Amino acid sequence: MSAPVDILAFGAHPDDIEIGCGGSLVLATDAGLTVAVADMSMGEMATRGTAEQRQRERDRAAELLGLRMRMTMSMPDTRIGSEPAHRDAVIGLIREFRPKIVLAPFFEDRHPDHSAAGRLVRESMFFAGVAKVGAGAPHRPQRLYHYMLHHPFEPSFVVDVSSVWERRMAAVRAYESQFGAADEARTEIGNSEFLNLLEARARFYGAMTGVRFGEPFYCRGPVAARALPGQGDDGGGAWRYRMFL
Repeated sequence: MSAPVDILAFGAHPDDIEIGCGGSLVLATDAGLTVAVADMSMGEMATRGTAEQRQRERDRAAELLGLRMRMTMSMPDTRIGSEPAHRDAVIGLIREFRPKIVLAPFFEDRHPDHSAAGRLVRESMFFAGVAKVGAGAPHRPQRLYHYMLHHPFEPSFVVDVSSVWERRMAAVRAYESQFGAADEARTEIGNSEFLNLLEARARFYGAMTGVRFGEPFYCRGPVAARALPGQGDDGGGAWRYRMFL
């Protein structure tokens, strides 16, 4: 039995976590929280790079994020969620690590694996709390938050990642086979313009809340707060423009 963690983040492929919620994970580990990441596949069907390259890249990214553990679930790339055993595997990890918070891709996305991963985690999180389903002691995390990959959504909240932006992007750039210059076949994300898009999107969602860079998340239902948001916040030198009053 592994030691419990505060946050368990799921990604369909290596690099999904870095693209969608890397800054939030850096903030969490800097704050002393324990974070584990589960890559459902090794991204072995990607046009560029090999599974071995991506293994090295994700290990480097894990160091930059400060993760306690990173594991591969060995689901088939392009067929995530296609077998009942996939849900059993996610239930097993939730019960093993007993997180308070679970992160997963948004359940609508241009990449079918991302959508399937979001739905799979949501279903598994419910059944992980049902004693007669699967093996191990039941555990249902307190919260499930979905992070953005391709498909935009109206965020439930935005995390200010301005202070760790460079470290976050260093973790993204660790995947040189996907985002670096290469002589291999070009892909839509395999150039600097995609990295520029990530920055533009972070600036856009940051502008919604008056910070330089923001990571958007979606959850069903309200998020509890111990005080009015912004209460006691002197700004800390943050950029103050907000799209909304």
